Amino acid sequence: MNKIEQFFVKPYSSIIHTLNVIDENAKGIALVVDEDFKLLGTVTDGDIRRALIRGDNLRSTIDSIYNKDFKYVYEDEKENSNEIMSEYKIRFIPVLNRKGVVVDFIEPDNFQYINEKRNPVLIMAGGLGTRLRPLTDDIPKPMLKVGDKPILETIIEQFKAKGYTNILLSVNYKSEVIENYFRDGKDFGVDITYIREEKRLGTGGAIKLAQQYLDMPFFVINGDILTNLNFDKMMALHLKNNFNMTIGARNYEIQIPYGVLNVNQLEVSSLEEKPIVNFLVSGGVYALSPQVLKFIPEDEFYNITDLINVLTKENYSVGSYPIEEYWMDIGKLNDYYQANEDIKKFF
Repeated sequence: MNKIEQFFVKPYSSIIHTLNVIDENAKGIALVVDEDFKLLGTVTDGDIRRALIRGDNLRSTIDSIYNKDFKYVYEDEKENSNEIMSEYKIRFIPVLNRKGVVVDFIEPDNFQYINEKRNPVLIMAGGLGTRLRPLTDDIPKPMLKVGDKPILETIIEQFKAKGYTNILLSVNYKSEVIENYFRDGKDFGVDITYIREEKRLGTGGAIKLAQQYLDMPFFVINGDILTNLNFDKMMALHLKNNFNMTIGARNYEIQIPYGVLNVNQLEVSSLEEKPIVNFLVSGGVYALSPQVLKFIPEDEFYNITDLINVLTKENYSVGSYPIEEYWMDIGKLNDYYQANEDIKKFF
């Protein structure tokens, strides 16, 4: 028996038989199919429980109790699973071929069920994008298209895919372009609040400006970061370790273009030809707890690096989360062109 057949029952199957099928597959559901294995409906242990309460017995058939208005995806449209499972809050969805035959299923073992989370996501979208001119002469950098959509839209989609729909956009330069595109966020499945910087405040200053919305652990991410990192894992690490701030850390390699001498009191002990040096650098994405807000001054330009240094000085815990997934800081023209190639492979 292949893995999908363990879910099959027929319309004339008894309740007791169906319960055994549900018990054996341990997923809480059975798939009702005809003789050609075409899907007719689904039945859950909850459906059976309600039938028994109504007066059915274990020998009754499931014909009158199974759900005929079921959700499914076609095998060539599995990418729609995310949206369907999130919208209808279901944890199991059958996969059909175009003849209606069940060929597979998607469930939490091979698909992450999405719960909506209210943790705020503050996206820094107010920069000038000077290094990307002339591309940013008329639009803000986060609205530059990578693939077929703006960078900012991809960032929002990545958070939404994990259930984070409480979006704060810190805007300044050509903010009307961003606001006219996203509006309140409803068309994109999120709630958007705009944090309008009347003057440049830096990342720290923008966080302070948004503080009334930051009453629980929250994310901050630069509006030019293209990444598919697992935000759930980052927040889980932040909370588990009771960090006050967690920095997404990216490994960065530099190859020294010369032979490097190891010297002790003028005497050369060795020479290493063009060594590669590794550093951990800030990836422009952070998880923070509200306790850090008190360290940020009001209405002043304040960098995120200033906040990090103050927190470590005050013995507040600052952790790091290793970014092992795809990551690109779109700061220069070459980065922008590379991102347009990468998005075809990684998103």
